Amino acid sequence: MESTLNEVKEILEKEKINYDINLLTKVVEYITVMYKDLQKANIPMTKHVLGVARQVATLRLDDVSVYASLLHGVVKCQNFDKKEFEKLFSKEILDIVLTVDKLSTLNLRGKEKLDSDNLRNMFMAIAKDIRTVIIKLEDRLYNMQNIANVDNEEVKKNMAKECLTVYAPIAHRLGMSQVKSELEDISFRILMDKEYHIVKSQIDEKKQERQEYIENRIREIETSLKAQGISAKVYGRPKHFYSIYRKMTEKGCRADDLFDLLAIRIIVDSIKDCYTSLGIVHDMYKPMPGRFKDYIAMPKTNMYQSLHTTVFGENGRPFEIQIRTWDMHKVADYGIAAHFAYKEKKSKQTETDKKLVWLRQSLEIQKELENNSENMKNIKVELFGEEVFVFTPKGDIKALPKGSTPIDFAYSIHQKVAEKMSGAKINSKMVPISTKLENTDIVEIITSKNASGPKSDWLKYVKTSNARNKITAYLKSQGKESNIQKGKEEFEKALKRQRVPKDELLKQEILEKVLKSYSFKTIEELYENIGFRSISPVKAINKLIEVYEESRPKQNKNSKIKNVQNKVDASSYIEVKDIKNCKVQLAKCCNAIPGDEIVGYITNGRGVSVHRKDCKNLSNLDMSSRKIDVSWKNQANVVSVARVLVKANNRDNILNDIITKINENKLNINSVSTKITPNREIGLIIMLNISNAQELQKIIKEIRKIDSVFEVRRIQ
Repeated sequence: MESTLNEVKEILEKEKINYDINLLTKVVEYITVMYKDLQKANIPMTKHVLGVARQVATLRLDDVSVYASLLHGVVKCQNFDKKEFEKLFSKEILDIVLTVDKLSTLNLRGKEKLDSDNLRNMFMAIAKDIRTVIIKLEDRLYNMQNIANVDNEEVKKNMAKECLTVYAPIAHRLGMSQVKSELEDISFRILMDKEYHIVKSQIDEKKQERQEYIENRIREIETSLKAQGISAKVYGRPKHFYSIYRKMTEKGCRADDLFDLLAIRIIVDSIKDCYTSLGIVHDMYKPMPGRFKDYIAMPKTNMYQSLHTTVFGENGRPFEIQIRTWDMHKVADYGIAAHFAYKEKKSKQTETDKKLVWLRQSLEIQKELENNSENMKNIKVELFGEEVFVFTPKGDIKALPKGSTPIDFAYSIHQKVAEKMSGAKINSKMVPISTKLENTDIVEIITSKNASGPKSDWLKYVKTSNARNKITAYLKSQGKESNIQKGKEEFEKALKRQRVPKDELLKQEILEKVLKSYSFKTIEELYENIGFRSISPVKAINKLIEVYEESRPKQNKNSKIKNVQNKVDASSYIEVKDIKNCKVQLAKCCNAIPGDEIVGYITNGRGVSVHRKDCKNLSNLDMSSRKIDVSWKNQANVVSVARVLVKANNRDNILNDIITKINENKLNINSVSTKITPNREIGLIIMLNISNAQELQKIIKEIRKIDSVFEVRRIQ
C-alpha cells in the first residue's frame, strides 16, 4: 500500500497536479483491499489502474480524474457498495467511476452488424462528464499497449475492431491525436498483419535516405528562421502506419509516392511567427499548388489548428511542412484535455484557452447545477446530437430521437410487436408506455394476443414519424366506422356555431371543392379524418366558408357575417358625455369590448366613433378638437368580436387542443386562420365572440397554459 501511495504521489507531483493527501491515502487504501489478487488481461489490477492513472495524469486534467482512474475497476468487485463508496469519496467520483464502467459495456462483440456511428454517438451521449471519456480512452490505450499479455486471439481481434470503429474515432473527435494514432497502429498490426508488414517494408526500404534528406531540410529551415530572429523547434514528423496504409489504399500507390511521408513540423511562439515562418519557407522552396491549408484561421471541428503546406525541396522532391504555436501543438496532441494544463500553469489566458474554456465551464456548471443547466444541455447537443441510445433485452442498440417512448421503441423493432403491445419494462421495472426513454435504458416490450392494438392517445406520446404513420394507418383501418361517426358528430357540432346556414355550406358544388382540396372522394372520408384527429373540424369548416365566400356574387364578396354588436345600436351600451340620443358606432379597427378603456371621436355625419384607448389609428385622427369622453353603461349587454393571436410549436393536435380549450370556456369562434412557418411554428388568428374584457383575459390565460403555446395576445 505504501509503495503504491508513493508511486501515485510521484505521478501527481511530476505533472504538478494539486491533490488532497488524505483523500489520496483513502483511495490507495481502498484499491489495495478491493484489487487484492485481481488481474486484468493477465496483469495485476493495481498495476493496470496505476498505468491508466499515469497516462491520465500526463494530460494534467485534475486530481479527481487521477483518483477516478485508480478506482475505475472497483465496480466489478464483489464487495463494491455504492453508498459506502460515495460516503468514503464523493458523488462526483462515484458518477465518473460508474459511467466509465457503463462505457465498458459498449463493444462490438456479437454486434458486428451494428452501425458504428450509433455506437460512437451512444458512447458520447452516456458520458455526461468529458473526463469519463478521457479515462476510458486511456484505459483502452493501456490495454492495447499490453495486448501481448492476452492469450485469446479472438479477444485481441475484437479489441482491435473496437479501437478502429469506436475508440480511435472518438479520440479524433476530441482532438487527441496521440491516442488516436497509437490505437490505430496497434489495431492495424493485429487485424491486418500482412498489410502492416507491407507498409513497414516499403517505409524501411529508403528509411535512411529519407532521414538524411529531412535532416538536411531541417538544418536549412533552422538557419533561415534564426536569421529572421524567430525562435522555433524544427523536427521531422513521423507518419503513422495506419494513416499511410489508408492513403496508399485510397490513391492506389506505394508509400514512397505519398507527399506527406516526408514531413517537418515547425513550432513557434506566436501566431504572427506562424505566418512569418510560412513566408520564409515559401521563399526557400517552391510551394505545390493546391496543397496549402490554413487551419489557424479556420480550425477543424476538433479544435485542431496549424498551417499545412507542401513544397518542392532538393531535386524537386516534395515534402510537407506543418507550422503551429506551442499551445496549438498541445491541443493537437491532447485535444480538449490540453485545457486543464493551461488552467493550472497560466494566470493569463491565451487565445487557445478562450476557445477551449467551454470544457472547464461545462464541468463547473455540472458541479453547481447537477447537469441540469441550459448551457450544459446546449454543449451536449452541439457535440453529440439529440438522440437517446437504448438496449433491447438481447443487448442490441436502438438509436431514437430524444423524447421517444416505449411505443417508438416497439415500432423500431417491428409493427406487429407494437400492435400486440400490452405494456413495457424499463430496466426490469413496469412503466407507463408514455415514459420517456433515457440513455442506456434496457427496454422490454410486453405483448399479448388479446391486446386491443394502438389507440389514438398513443399519438400524443410518440416522437418518431415511423410510429406516428403506422398508428395513424392502423386507426384508419381498424376504427373506420367509429371514426366516421365520431368525426360527423364533431363536425356538425362545430357547424352549429357558424353564422352561415348549414344548407348553404354543404351545397354540392361547395362540398366537392373542399373534398377535392383534401383529396377525398366522399364526405365520409372527411368525417373519418376528423374522427382520428388528423384534421380539425374547425379547419374543415373554415375551408367551407372560404369556398362559400368565393362562390358568392362579386358585390357580396366583401360583405362579412355581421357580428352581434352590429345588430344592436351602440348607444344602448355606450354613453356619450353630455350628449343624449347621439348616434354611436364601434370602430372596426380595434373592436372595443365592455371593460376596455375607450375614447370617442366625433366623425363627419356618422356620429361618434368609439375606439380603444390603445388603438393605433388614434394617432392619425384629430383628437385635439374632436375627442369626446365616452363610457360603458352599467351591465352593458353586448357580444363583440376580439381578435386573438396565438403562436405555438406546430406539434400534433395543437389546433385541436386550442379549440377544445375555447369550447370548454363556452365561447363561440367566429373564424380561425392559420399560418405555418418553415421552423415548424404555427400562428393562429382566432376571432372570438366575447362579452367583456374579463372574459377575454381569462381565455388568453387558459390558452397560455396549453403545452407548446409560447405567445397569446389580443391584436387589432
